Amino acid sequence: MGDAVVNRSVEPDGTVVVELRGELDLAINEALRLLLVETATTVRPPRIVVDMLHVSFVDSTGIGALAAGYSAARGSGVEFTVRHLAPFIAEQLRLTGLYEHLVGAES
Repeated sequence: MGDAVVNRSVEPDGTVVVELRGELDLAINEALRLLLVETATTVRPPRIVVDMLHVSFVDSTGIGALAAGYSAARGSGVEFTVRHLAPFIAEQLRLTGLYEHLVGAES
């Protein structure tokens, strides 16, 4: 299991940016899921952006955490976007059918 670093910041327009680094796997799954869902349902910013520029690995649990964040955001009327994907992560999201939902116009 790898290590991941999660930083959350708020932009002047209220957008919450969640910057991820390292490996998104079982070791980080529950914390990431909780962070994304609570941000969407409690903070309720206009937009959540998950920045994956420095992510080196994602397994199915990491993808599940992103999907849970997307679902919570959608249910709360919050825009949710994932950006700066490595090609292998983009391909994983395409294979699961989540790419268009999570990346949208940011591709």
